[in-house]
Amino acid sequence: MKKTFLAALFAALFAAGCASAPKMPAEDIEVPKKFESIIKVLRDPSLPPNGPEKYAAAKKLNDVVDLTITRETKTLNDIFYHGDAIIDNPQSQERSITFNFQQGDHYIRFRFVTFRNFVLRVDIKER
Repeated sequence: MKKTFLAALFAALFAAGCASAPKMPAEDIEVPKKFESIIKVLRDPSLPPNGPEKYAAAKKLNDVVDLTITRETKTLNDIFYHGDAIIDNPQSQERSITFNFQQGDHYIRFRFVTFRNFVLRVDIKER
């Protein structure tokens, strides 16, 4: 009885895990081509970061791309518009780069803690 219950539990967990598609790593070479329309909106300098277009694009990007394993600042430059970045200490080798996109009371924030050209930690907060 116990083995049957555990087998059913593992089968249910496996099925639930397989139902959602895994996110693509941010540094995958297919990301710029596969999500070109999303990246085009995020890199558009004419759109404000607190506009509905960039917020929707950032939310969609977070749903399909895993930015938590980003390791190089070049990836940030390839995905986001540099004018939307908030850099806490631009002259230092240790700095955090934050991209904040908001729509009304909702926002999504990507914060990348860097050292030189390397990303050490990524914090993503969505409300």
